[in-house]
Amino acid sequence: MQDDRLVRVLKALADPKRFRMVREIAAAGELTCGQVGQMFDLSQPTISHHLKLLVDAGVLTVRQDGQNHFISVDRKVMKEVVGALPPRFSAPVRGRRA
Repeated sequence: MQDDRLVRVLKALADPKRFRMVREIAAAGELTCGQVGQMFDLSQPTISHHLKLLVDAGVLTVRQDGQNHFISVDRKVMKEVVGALPPRFSAPVRGRRA
């Protein structure tokens, strides 16, 4: 995973509400936008904003079935993130000084 993509995913997950959304969606396997909205004391536009950031970062995937949008965690991306972190913190960064 490229550094810029990794940073984008980590920034999306850094917000406590978004992090909790991802946890709730992962636990359920798949939720509709409405179901996610019912879990949080946030307005619908705020929920949509958070979900859009997570989708744009690649953390969540959306499938449409009729008028419903079903959201799930992209587990492949999450595994890439988990696998990408240890090597980045164990090897020195070349070409940079502190």
